[in-house]
Amino acid sequence: MSDVIRVMVIDDEMHIRRLIDRMLVGRGFTVIGANSGKQALSLMRQPQTRPDIITCDVSMPEMNGFDILEAVKSDPQLADIPIIMLTAMGQTGEAYRAREMGAADYITKPFSTMGLIDILKQHLKESDGDRDRDRDSLNR
Repeated sequence: MSDVIRVMVIDDEMHIRRLIDRMLVGRGFTVIGANSGKQALSLMRQPQTRPDIITCDVSMPEMNGFDILEAVKSDPQLADIPIIMLTAMGQTGEAYRAREMGAADYITKPFSTMGLIDILKQHLKESDGDRDRDRDSLNR
């Protein structure tokens, strides 16, 4: 993992993106904001804006969070990026569905700053370990 950790924040509500942006930048993360699924997918396919991890709102117009999750996990170039789903709906079935589709985690709003930071760090560490294991298996 590089020294600069890029977090993509996908949310159609600007005030939520700004809030998450401020909390992450203040902790040393680089934030890439996207207000729609189409914009997010376009940005993550560019090397300079490919995120290390994604937070994604569930309820959005056009492409909802599950549509974005499906698009990312079905794309071999993006599938290894952990996705943390953020939602105001704390429904058990939705959390289960998200994990079954490949989401790394499912967090309900409101959430604490440190709670989100801890979850991001946990999944970045796990993701980095997975990439190291993949590289080791290729070198055998």
